[in-house]
Amino acid sequence: MNQPDDLEQLWKTQPVEAAVKGEDMRQVIVQKTEKFDRRIRRRNVREYAAAFVVALAFLFFARIIPDSLVRVGCVIVVAGALWIVYYLWRHGTGPVDPLPDQTLESYRRALIAKYDHQIRLLRTVKFWYLLPLYVGLTTANAGLLRMLSANHAPTLFVAINFVLATVFFGFVWWLNEVRAVRKIERLRAEVMSATDPEETTLVI
Repeated sequence: MNQPDDLEQLWKTQPVEAAVKGEDMRQVIVQKTEKFDRRIRRRNVREYAAAFVVALAFLFFARIIPDSLVRVGCVIVVAGALWIVYYLWRHGTGPVDPLPDQTLESYRRALIAKYDHQIRLLRTVKFWYLLPLYVGLTTANAGLLRMLSANHAPTLFVAINFVLATVFFGFVWWLNEVRAVRKIERLRAEVMSATDPEETTLVI
């Protein structure tokens, strides 16, 4: 049988699993949040840069190609690219982070909310991202087809261009609404499966 001093020493040397685990989990959630925020910021910057390049390129095409329908298509693409910049600026990032002194559960809810926001954003990418550009490219291709037909020039490359553009847009849709959404859903499931901190504090 243990003596009082032995019991006291035994108590002091017991691992406080709850506190350590809770703090460790909080640090993991904070790191996941910071990493996810960095990825979203980098993605948005890349999209801004790509949109501006596309806008400048199609402004140039609108100036040098005389067909009015081609110019309309180019203007639609430019407007679509600028719309993407605006939409990402307004909706590209999720909810703000909780204050530094908040609990693990607050951080976990905030990270889940960020995941949910990006999932909703990606699932609508065909409307706010792909559709404006695709409509503009299709219109420009129709103008090219009309212009070449009027000049009795070969039009095969216009058809090939349209098919390639359609395949590319389909691939971009898959990357966003299927692949990226599934990846974020897996991240969300990992956070959701984390032990409830309120239950953890009861275990010593």
